[in-house]
Amino acid sequence: MGDDLAWADASPGEGQVLDEIFCLTFVRGVDAAEALRRMGGMPDTVATRTSSDHWKLHNFDDGYPETALALPLGTWTVVFEPSGFNGSSLTPVVSRGTEVVSVLRHDYATPSFDYAVDGELITTFDPTFPAHRYGADPDRLLPRMLDVGFGITEDEEDDGFDNFDGAFGRSLRLIEQVTGVLPAFEALTGPLTSAYLEPWFTEAHRRPAGRPGHDGPVDALAEVRRLSSLHGLSDTPGLADALAAVERGEQVTATPDSPLGRHVRTWLTDSRRASWSLNDHSARHRINETERRRAFELGWLTVALGAAIRPDLVR
Repeated sequence: MGDDLAWADASPGEGQVLDEIFCLTFVRGVDAAEALRRMGGMPDTVATRTSSDHWKLHNFDDGYPETALALPLGTWTVVFEPSGFNGSSLTPVVSRGTEVVSVLRHDYATPSFDYAVDGELITTFDPTFPAHRYGADPDRLLPRMLDVGFGITEDEEDDGFDNFDGAFGRSLRLIEQVTGVLPAFEALTGPLTSAYLEPWFTEAHRRPAGRPGHDGPVDALAEVRRLSSLHGLSDTPGLADALAAVERGEQVTATPDSPLGRHVRTWLTDSRRASWSLNDHSARHRINETERRRAFELGWLTVALGAAIRPDLVR
């Protein structure tokens, strides 16, 4: 693969490294602001940041935001998520009217390579197990995969072909075959246009409404009413109107800057803060168990509300 992409597979302590979890999403024909918006970038959080700023923001007071940085590369823009993975799941949504290719490195879960065109997932596979490909046209990229050195058959995997060694540098070479561009490490880690991401505001697939301890999905509308009443949120601006519109069979959109959207953002932040602080020794005791339970239930409220207002997106 060459030393110029060694950073894609490097581990901490091995020189230039993006870390053991990162996602790079390439979007054709849009600028940095539009690429971030398509991924759920919040307009009022746009600023110039570096990847190191992501870690500085990853704290209790800032609410552990998910951040992304956008780098223009000719007719493409690459969105870099340090320690993030939204691009992998958002690829079809972001690709509407254009094409998108994304690679996710995740050393503790499932990495992914995703290629989508105009809202349709064409090809997806795990770069460490490329023999197993899925999508509308799983073999669309097969000649290019061979060109960059992927072992693409189960027989090759059984014979000990090492797809693990250099999997993400190889994935970037494949992206270069598709896009004609390739980011430099120094460019990705320098100052870039950045935003906090809230994928709740995109048209990505949504989880069905659920309830801890309850087996299976629950009625989304009823769950929104139950949780909002339980926590004294029934009079949240815009909520009653949204639920009434749902009952009339109308499609509802809650934008990030709408009264309801701003409350959703607060609930999402509270839920994220309650979760991340469990692993943050400096912040674990800044929230008591009653507050933590409430914050988690606000997270369930956002899931139920998302399912209620856009049932067509629920999977």
